Amino acid sequence: MDTSPRTYLYTDTNTASSTAYQALKTLILLGDVPIGARLREERLAERLNVSRTPVRESLLRLHAEHFLERHPEGGYRVINPSVQKMRELYDIRRALELHALRRADPQFIRDRDSLVELREDWRALDGGESTIDAEFVLLDEDFHRRLAESAGNMQLADQLRKVNERIRPVRSHDFMNAGRIAATIEQHLAIVGAVLARKTGQAATLLDRHIGESQAVVEQAVANVLERMLSVGERDSSW
Repeated sequence: MDTSPRTYLYTDTNTASSTAYQALKTLILLGDVPIGARLREERLAERLNVSRTPVRESLLRLHAEHFLERHPEGGYRVINPSVQKMRELYDIRRALELHALRRADPQFIRDRDSLVELREDWRALDGGESTIDAEFVLLDEDFHRRLAESAGNMQLADQLRKVNERIRPVRSHDFMNAGRIAATIEQHLAIVGAVLARKTGQAATLLDRHIGESQAVVEQAVANVLERMLSVGERDSSW
C-alpha cells in the first residue's frame, strides 16, 4: 500500500517555494514549532536547506492563511490554536449547513446535475487508509460549499465559505490523521447520495454526524499539538 502523503490540488510541488511552504506548514501542523518562537528567514532557510526567497514567500503565504501572525520583534510566530474559537466556528458552520439541507423539499435541488457531478468528483478520489494530506481541507471545503449552493441560497454558501476560511488552520489538522481522508470521502458520498435520493432527514443526520466527528478529531489534534509545541519549546530555542 502506498503510504506517502498525496497532494490533490497543488501541482507546483517541485518548486522551491512550494517545497518550503509544505515543509514549514507540516512543522506547524505537527506542533514542531515552539509557542511564541520568532520565525526568521535566515534560520528557516538553514533548517529547510533552501534560499531565503522561498522561505519569505512561504511565510507570507502562511500569514495570509492565518497560520502565522507578526511577531512584535519582527518576523512571524505561529498563531496558537484556540479550542474555544474553533468550537464557536464549528457551531456556525453546522448551523449554516444544516439550515441549507433542511430547506429540502420537492423543489430543493435547483441544479440536480451539479450534485451528480459533485458525487462523481468524489467517487473519483483515491484516499487510502494511510493517506494524510493537509491540503485535502480545500477539497473538503469545496464539497460543503457546492452542497450548500444546491439549496439555491448563494448568500448562505458565501457565509459558509467565509467561516471555512477562518477555521481552515485548525481544520487542516483533521487530515493529518491516517484514515480521515478515506472516511471523509465515504461520508461525503453518503451525504450527497441521500440528498439526490430526496432523503432529507437522513442527509441532515449524516451531515451532523460528519461535522461532529471532524470536530472531535480536530479538538484532540489541537490539544496534542499545543502540548507538543510547549515541549518542543523547552528543548529547542534555535528558531
